[in-house]
Amino acid sequence: HLPVIDDSGAVAGLLDIAKCLNDAISKLEKSQSKSESVASEVLLQAVSLQGGKGNQAAALQALLGPLMAQALGSQTSPTLRSLLEGVPGTIVKPETSVLDAGILMAQRRKAALVVDNGRLVGIFGFKDMMTRVVAKELQMELTEVSTVMTPNPESVSPDMTVLDALQLMHDNKFLTLPVCEADGTVLGVVDVMDVIYGCGGIEGWRSVFNSTLDLEDTSDTASAQSGRGSTGGSHAKSVRSKKSTGEPAKDVRPVSKLRPKKPLIASTHDTVLAVTQMLASKRGDAALLVSDDGALAGIITDTDVTRRLVAKHLDASETTVSNIMTKNPTCVSMSDSAMDAMSTMVENHFRHLPVIDDSE
Repeated sequence: HLPVIDDSGAVAGLLDIAKCLNDAISKLEKSQSKSESVASEVLLQAVSLQGGKGNQAAALQALLGPLMAQALGSQTSPTLRSLLEGVPGTIVKPETSVLDAGILMAQRRKAALVVDNGRLVGIFGFKDMMTRVVAKELQMELTEVSTVMTPNPESVSPDMTVLDALQLMHDNKFLTLPVCEADGTVLGVVDVMDVIYGCGGIEGWRSVFNSTLDLEDTSDTASAQSGRGSTGGSHAKSVRSKKSTGEPAKDVRPVSKLRPKKPLIASTHDTVLAVTQMLASKRGDAALLVSDDGALAGIITDTDVTRRLVAKHLDASETTVSNIMTKNPTCVSMSDSAMDAMSTMVENHFRHLPVIDDSE
């Protein structure tokens, strides 16, 4: 996540790398129906930036391959099996308590796969923990994970390529994918960030996002301000301040072209319970937190709730969000370079990025 603030000083939105990725793929798909040459040019730029280096160039080619008649195929793309090698599983039984599942999820930073007699029967993610357990004030030590999991999730083969997985996640708006052998043996779970990093180098992703920024945006969604805005300056770290060199910017396309999501805003004095209930009602997974003067002070995500509240045995009704939030998060302005923002997210493994305004 990367927070976004507008020119008036109000918190304006939140960049979500998963949404940016989906938007980029959607634009490429739409451009393909209009012009084969546009997608072909994107492919050539991406591969050339990778310098034709083995799997990375092949992976980028496979990413855009389905969009072009001359695709070379995705057989050289890394497989999900390669992503899971040496990675400990996050597997629990149906009768495992939500508390124990949450502790394991916090340790592994992965959704829990619910397995019964060697077969995958459900998945329990960080958003499930936040909206189905914490927000509903369930007793975690007495609640079995089987009662709050998503049952019978779709799973994929470990031999599926990373890029096929990326397309599947895009098509179905999945953030996680359980991976199982043909005989049903559960291997593990991959998430959208695993897939992004499995698809090639940072420069390759810069090329993909760079090439899609100027494509026509035909979606109905756009950046919008929350009804509960902030008007103070921000205490957060600005991408611009970290990247400025005193030289003219080479890429003037602003963050606004990435269409940040409408922000969900809460006070640092609010309890975790209140904020999780607000996020559950809005179907959100992250909230931007403002101080008394309206300045951006922090961010809280569904992952934070599991790692810093559930796993620490804290009471959501008595714990304020200021105690578990990420303080002074890196953020961007609506007028900052969109490519700098995307680079920041990819390089630092941020899924979300707040956007702040120029007057800070």
